[in-house]
Amino acid sequence: MFMRIFRNLLCAAILIGPGLVAEPQTPGTSQIRSGERLPFRISITKADFELPQGFHSGIFGTYDGKWLFLAGRTNGMHTFANDNDNFPPNKQNTEVIVVDFKTKKIKSRSLFNSNSGLSTSQIDLLSVTSPQFYQEGKTLYMTGGYGVNSNTGLFDTKDALTAIDVPGLIHWVTKPYRGETAAQHIRHIYDPIFQVTGGEMTRIGDHSTLLVFGQNFTGFYVPDTNGDYTEVVRRFNIIDDGQYLAVQIKDSNPVNPDSNFRRRDLNIVPSIEAKNGKWKPYLVAYSGVFTDTDGPWTVPVTISPTGHCLMENPSHKTTFKQGMNNYVSANIGLFTKNAEEMFTILLGGISYGFFENGQFQTSNELPFINQVTAIKRDNSGHFKQYLLKVEYPVILSTQSNSGNPLLFGAAAEFVPAEGLSAFKNGVLKLDKLLHKRSTLIGYIVGGIQSTVPNTSNRSDSAASPYIFKVKLKPQ
Repeated sequence: MFMRIFRNLLCAAILIGPGLVAEPQTPGTSQIRSGERLPFRISITKADFELPQGFHSGIFGTYDGKWLFLAGRTNGMHTFANDNDNFPPNKQNTEVIVVDFKTKKIKSRSLFNSNSGLSTSQIDLLSVTSPQFYQEGKTLYMTGGYGVNSNTGLFDTKDALTAIDVPGLIHWVTKPYRGETAAQHIRHIYDPIFQVTGGEMTRIGDHSTLLVFGQNFTGFYVPDTNGDYTEVVRRFNIIDDGQYLAVQIKDSNPVNPDSNFRRRDLNIVPSIEAKNGKWKPYLVAYSGVFTDTDGPWTVPVTISPTGHCLMENPSHKTTFKQGMNNYVSANIGLFTKNAEEMFTILLGGISYGFFENGQFQTSNELPFINQVTAIKRDNSGHFKQYLLKVEYPVILSTQSNSGNPLLFGAAAEFVPAEGLSAFKNGVLKLDKLLHKRSTLIGYIVGGIQSTVPNTSNRSDSAASPYIFKVKLKPQ
């Protein structure tokens, strides 16, 4: 089972207006140690191919050496005007993009193509911002997302579960046969349980599908508005024989909403732990937004395969408090059997904390950064965080704020390289990698590129077309 590693983002931006003070969940954060203490280091370099247009906050699947991207947005961070155009409908991504990373050839085809066979309502479902998704076999499942209703011009969070035949849709883009349509490879069902944006969806082993946290945002986004946070892990069984698609709904965990889980646009990552001599999968929800004081969450939530959630007491001195990379970003999971330790690498993006001239600082405005951290969780459940000695390569802006280095990572996708040893949930086996001098472990694709840490207008940021290679070396 291929599990999604990158998580969703409601336009990859902070949904608070300029001048508002955002207080984090805890008044301080845990110590951030030097990444030189870790058994590995990574490098990030620009690949020699890129997307035909910028892309972020969408979904992706893989098949036979190809990547499939759709939904998401083609502009940068949304704006904060008191009007109905903070999420321009014409910047919803309506292209289906196929990347052959071996040949470096990229093809795309519009959902509006006369041979797509899609209705306007279906195109609306397939071009939303920040849906949840995961791939199982050849099928890519997608729920919710925020977007326009073209029939009314209004915005809402969609109530659909969509099943996409990945090889079929790739074929429609790259070499369609006569009469083939995109609609032949796409199926939908509808239920309010799917009406979520900015959360995470996955399935662990034979357990139910989990739809973790997120919110239902209805209407146009304007400053000081908010969505209805789910504050639970929704659960359901997907019934799918390739033709018939249905869902069996189960009780949420917890049954009643818990305000500690009022979170969206966060990294909810697959993880591994040693338990009774076996390697057990679970999830960790790192940080995210927003607390009831409009700040970032700092204490992570561990989530079992059945959706049971646990957050340590934030007031305890020993409780881990995340200091950096607090918004959804490209991320990588690594587990070492030898030391029984789980590492999650968070690659840039939007952050409460950052280092400047070697000193740790924080900002309630949550700026964009190029800095990378790793969070380690040992088999006793103790967390530690580390600053890695690596950043995105320097690429200077040629448009807005010309000459400024671009800041990457927010709402980007991490696509693992083929042929790596990994657990069924996608976590890479670190011990295998430490026996090699250097290993290409994957690619960072798209995301938001910002020309300044804190944006003030629409031109300050854009959707990134760049693709970066990530290599791991023993240290």
